This record gives sequence, structure tokens and C-alpha cells, in this order.
Amino acid sequence: MISVIIPTFNRCGMLAKVLPSYLDSPEIGEVLVVNDGSSDGTAEVARRIAESDPRVTLFQHERNQGMTFARNTGIGHAQGNLILFSEDDLALAPGSLTTLMVHMHESEADIIAGRRIWMRVGEAEHEALGRANSRPWPVVNTRLMEHYSHAQVPDDVEVPLVNATMLVRREVLTRVRFAGCYPGNAWREESDFQLTAQEQGFKVVFCPHAVFYHHDRRMAGRGRNRLKADLVYLHWIFRNNVTFLRRHRPYLRQHIPESLLLDSPVLTSVLYILYRGALLAQTELRRAWRSRKYEA
Repeated sequence: MISVIIPTFNRCGMLAKVLPSYLDSPEIGEVLVVNDGSSDGTAEVARRIAESDPRVTLFQHERNQGMTFARNTGIGHAQGNLILFSEDDLALAPGSLTTLMVHMHESEADIIAGRRIWMRVGEAEHEALGRANSRPWPVVNTRLMEHYSHAQVPDDVEVPLVNATMLVRREVLTRVRFAGCYPGNAWREESDFQLTAQEQGFKVVFCPHAVFYHHDRRMAGRGRNRLKADLVYLHWIFRNNVTFLRRHRPYLRQHIPESLLLDSPVLTSVLYILYRGALLAQTELRRAWRSRKYEA
């Protein structure tokens, strides 16, 4: 049985949109929705869906505690021998879980993740997949410790990082939890989990044969003052990246030395934030243009 853990915060519309894709998968024995202190109709959406499918269970945090705490709440209640960590704006493609399970067995992976296709405003799933397939992507940029979930490779490959939509064996969770030292947007919480698992001897694999769709967040944006929100977003990326590199510096020195610029987590994170800032600016310009086109 697979247990699915979905943390959510103030995205009731998006949750209602993607949750049915999990309930169409016969491998899923339970879906644990962890409402992390939402003030919108998230709880009502989860309860309504649970009425029609008893596999859905709602857990409530009275106040917002962050992604890592919400994931750990789900871990504490999950009954499956496999746990899929997902998100409230991410949908499964048909057959993706079956594919992940097969390839987890064949590759002897302890943690495995497929391709996560990022959809743009107004895109259908097939359009987003076609765009993702139109250019080559490496699986991992080890200098930036960045995983590219659009990557296409012929076969499964062992990697230091995958995206956050990962299928995990229960044995991993007896020794590894999500660290509570990634506040704000929780940037690097999944990277920390995956690298900690590898430090404990577990195997992480990227599977190019399974596909998930990350829906655009037009329905769940950052409010009217997007510039301020984006600066706050970048602040947490920088701070959490420094924390991540400091926590894993001995392992990175030994196994991925190119990931530390002059052996400095701070200097490395400056380079990283320049890269992420350029990507964010590009995304915002594209979103603004496509939103006007979509609304027209």
C-alpha cells in the first residue's frame, strides 16, 4: 500500500483540482491531507472529498508550522510500506505510480522520483510535456546542487538529488525525518532529507519514465505586491541554502567537492541566489505576459 502525504496551506481551489488524480490510482491506500493552519476553505474541501472516498484523511494544525512539520505529521500517521510525498498543486499522470513502484524494485532504490513537469499559465498537460521534451536537460547540476525534473535520460540513474515528489520506503523513515531548520518557504527541505538518507546508506534514483504535473499557481499567487514577495522568497532561498550546505559540508567535501565554491557555504549561496534570481525574473516576466494573454 502507498500512503500519500499532501501538506497544504491556503490553496483550497488547487487542492480540489489535483486531489482526484490520486484517488484514481488503485495503488494508493490512503491520502493524508495535512492542513497547516489554513484560513480558507481547505478543511471543507478535504472533508467533502473524504465523504466520497474514505481513503482521504484530514489532519489539522491549528497554526501554520511550515512544510517540514506538516510532512512529519503525515509520516507519524502513515500506514503504508511506501510513502509518496506530494504537494497541493501537483497531479499524477495516469500510471505514474505503477511505473515508480516497478522501477523502484528494479533499481533497488530507497527513494525514487520521476519527472515533474512545470506547467505555465494556460497550458494543458500535453502542452507542458511537449515543451519540457523540446530541450535537453541534465539530471543534476552538482555545482549548484540543482536537480532538473524535466530531464530525459534513457534509464534510471542514481543521483544525489531528485525533486520533492518522491516515493520512499518506510525503512528510510525509521532513520530519517525532515529537518525543522528550513523556515520560510522551506527551500532545501527535500534536498536535506535526500542527502541525509544517502549519508545513512540509502539509495536515491531518478526515474525518467514516470511523470507528474506541477500546475501553475495563478490561483495561488503571492498577492498584489509580487516584487516584495519575490524578494522574501529569494531571502529564504539564500538563508536555507547556507544552512543546507553547512549541515552537509563534510559529505559534500568528500563526495561532491565541486558543490562548495572555495569551500564556503556563504560564497556558494551567493552564486546560487544569482542563478535563482535570474530564473525568477524570467518566470515573472513570462507569467505576466501569459496571464494577460490567458485572461484576454
